[in-house]
Amino acid sequence: MESAEEEEVRKKLAEFVAADETCEDLLARLAGTQVEVRTSLPFLDAGARERAAGGRRLGRLRVRAGQVLEICGTNDTCKTECLLQAAATCVLPKACGGCSSNVVFLEMKGGVDPLRLVQILDTRIRQTQKSAGSRLLEESLRRFELVRCYNNLDLVCALKVLSAREEGERGQGSEGGDGNTPCRLLLIDDISAFYWIDKSFDASQSATQTSFGGLSSSRKEDKVLRTVSYNLQSVYEAIALNLKKVAESLGSAVIVTRNLHLPPQKGGLPEKLNLGATLPKAWQDIVHYRVVLQRPDAKENAFCAVWDTPKRPGEVVRFAVKDHILEALA
Repeated sequence: MESAEEEEVRKKLAEFVAADETCEDLLARLAGTQVEVRTSLPFLDAGARERAAGGRRLGRLRVRAGQVLEICGTNDTCKTECLLQAAATCVLPKACGGCSSNVVFLEMKGGVDPLRLVQILDTRIRQTQKSAGSRLLEESLRRFELVRCYNNLDLVCALKVLSAREEGERGQGSEGGDGNTPCRLLLIDDISAFYWIDKSFDASQSATQTSFGGLSSSRKEDKVLRTVSYNLQSVYEAIALNLKKVAESLGSAVIVTRNLHLPPQKGGLPEKLNLGATLPKAWQDIVHYRVVLQRPDAKENAFCAVWDTPKRPGEVVRFAVKDHILEALA
């Protein structure tokens, strides 16, 4: 007869060799990561980028599930507008040029105007559908979820709730938060909203340990997410780990905004400017793409986008904010 210790060892060995997922689950997960998310943003649209380059063919930029796009710029560069335009494209029905997918918008600075989203959706629907406009608008708004975060800890908690909710729905045999509708886009505005508050926090004066909950996938994640001191590095590491997990779990692409303090530039970025160095390395490591928005003339409704990651010298996409779209300019 086996002892209790031998039985425990046998049980742990059985758990270790147990399959994490079936072949069907693997193929379904990989298929989800290959979905290209449509955003209607001119600096991602291949046609607008090629027109800005004088007709020269350019390599496509695809933001896929699990990848992070960071939109940087000063306060007057329509970063929040870009997120609302991307959200509108995602939640609109396919008949109206959308993706019929869910969107989660994590709002950090209190700058989102829900009526602006309604205006964008209503105008696009009226241009494509002559009837049933109210029904389609209501249907689109049901796919949009807005979460207000008042500090970076709220953001960590919101990400953990999204991950737990997805795991619960997956256990019940459903995919996505609205029936079988997947969540294809996760938006954050903006990731640097509480940077200076966290940077000024002196963790050495406080013996309090802040619990972020935990993931059991690695010792590093357990160390960061279970019990860590509150400082800039640990907070952004917790954000990065949780954001990566929830994006992969939902099969969502991630678009975040970040505020910058830059002098006005016409057609390029300042030399020797390391945009990624501002935030901790843990955050830099999960950013796949980074684009900088600029407004050359404050009196004009014209903006330009310059890619920082990957570098694309000479490629500057100019666009303007219209009633319902971001219109590429020649």
